[in-house]
Amino acid sequence: MKQIKHLLDEMHQYVQAFNRNNQVLKDNWQDKKSEHFSDTCITIVNNTCQEYMQTVEQVQVGINSSLEQLKSMEQELNKELTAPTWAFKG
Repeated sequence: MKQIKHLLDEMHQYVQAFNRNNQVLKDNWQDKKSEHFSDTCITIVNNTCQEYMQTVEQVQVGINSSLEQLKSMEQELNKELTAPTWAFKG
């Protein structure tokens, strides 16, 4: 679960970075000073999107792994809950 929280925190940071970069584009859209500026903004946003998508994939892997662990734990608990009472007597 700590792994999932860490990945979600990372994902949140990428979303914030994406939003900041998006704001830079909006703020400067009317004031295009040079082609270089536009290219730089597009590169920043593209890189942020790629990092965001990689983080989403990592989160998905982490969630799937945690789900498998939970399923395994559930199976173990079900075995213990359905075990005959004599199995618990020493």
